[in-house]
Amino acid sequence: MILAGGASRRMGRDKLGEEVGGVPLLHRVLSSLKGICGEVLVAGDGGPCPPGVRRVFDLRPGRQGPLAGMEAGLAAASFPAVFVAAGDMPFASPALAAHLVGLVAAGGAEAAVPRHAGRAQPLFAAYDRGVLEEVSAALDAGRRSAAGLLERLGRVEYVEGLERFGDPALLLMSVNTPGDLEAARRSA
Repeated sequence: MILAGGASRRMGRDKLGEEVGGVPLLHRVLSSLKGICGEVLVAGDGGPCPPGVRRVFDLRPGRQGPLAGMEAGLAAASFPAVFVAAGDMPFASPALAAHLVGLVAAGGAEAAVPRHAGRAQPLFAAYDRGVLEEVSAALDAGRRSAAGLLERLGRVEYVEGLERFGDPALLLMSVNTPGDLEAARRSA
């Protein structure tokens, strides 16, 4: 599932159509996930939906953040292990995504989350579809933090040593500002 419902406030315009290396951000993330995921959903109303991809919309009114997109995607997902990626990650690693999905699919973990420099990345992580209940409960209680969700799950596997998949700073890079976009373009 690709989260594509943000307001792009820091960018000042819809960022998912912005190109890095001649390819729109949303399409870059899609190409990273298409080969490893049995289905790809775009959760939210941001960016044009690529052909062959199903769009799902938040189940709640108003923009309630990434957790609302996760709720919609988890509810619509066909598979028990669901990979979640923010739509603004130009260097998303298919190998890392596949590794994380494999950890959840093997059972035992409700989430498999990369962690680099002491910081977890819950918006490039695999989740068991069963966490839908906890996601909905968090939103019902007014909690909208994806990082906060991880604290409430019982079995989270944090994956470190990301260098084996590439440069962690690039793999987990999000494009939030015009400066981030220029840095991503230079790196591409």
